Order: sequence, then structure tokens, then C-alpha cells
Amino acid sequence: MIKEMFSTILVATDGSPESLEAVRAAAEEALRHHADLHTICVTNPGAVQSMFAGQQADVIDINYELITEFLAEEAKKALENAEKEAERIGVSVTPHPAWGDPRDEILRCAEEIGADCIVMGSTGKTGIEALLLGSVSSAVVTHARTNTMIIRANRME
Repeated sequence: MIKEMFSTILVATDGSPESLEAVRAAAEEALRHHADLHTICVTNPGAVQSMFAGQQADVIDINYELITEFLAEEAKKALENAEKEAERIGVSVTPHPAWGDPRDEILRCAEEIGADCIVMGSTGKTGIEALLLGSVSSAVVTHARTNTMIIRANRME
């Protein structure tokens, strides 16, 4: 009997078109290998708070609770869209909403569920942040203890 290469796949999504490409690729791999598919979307309220840190922070009235609620709703939508896309391909998913740094949370979740493959888009909603802080996908590839698959979306230039 041939052992399937992947039994548990984790795909990261942020709701961007690039991450939906990663979901499609992960769902196809899950179907091909008869693997369980898990999705993760990480809400990072710390990134928003750091954008407003500094000397001018006390001048702006920022409602972090409202921003956090908005981010949580966006994450929920991203996971729902990922689930719909995977189900369209014929694969059910287990969603994992998470809070914190996406780099850490994706790796933590992969370890927790015993993923033998992590799938991500090469870019997402945080394109400018990737230039400044280093990309999430690069950090995950560097630190993952398992296979990683980076999906490059075909972009019209």
C-alpha cells in the first residue's frame, strides 16, 4: 500500500486573492492525497496599534475595540470564503481563527494539528508591511519543521 505524502495540510488565508489561490492549491493537494485540510486566519491587532504609536498617538482618538471587532469580522469572512472555495473543489475544512503575530500563530497551529504541509500565498494584504518587516511566508518557510508550499498567484501586470 502506498502511503500518501500529506495527511494534514494547513493553509493560511487573509482574505486576499493571493491567499484564495493558496486555498485552491491546498484543497487540490488535500483531494489528491486524501488529506485533512485546515485553514488559519490570524488577526494581528498589535500591528494596528503599532501603526499609531509615537508622539502623535495621543492626538488621535483611536477606538481599538472597534478596530479589533472589524479585524475579527474580516478574519471570519476570510475563513468562510476559504471554506467555500475548498468545498467547491470537494474538500471540507477545519477552520482555526487565531490572534497574534501571523508568523508565530501559523507555526504554532501547524505543530498543534500535526500538519505535514503548510500552504501559503507569496503575498497577501500586507504587501507594504512585507517590505518593511519581512514577509510572513518567508518567516514560515525559514522556521517551519515541516514541508511548506508557497503559491505565487498569476498577476496581470
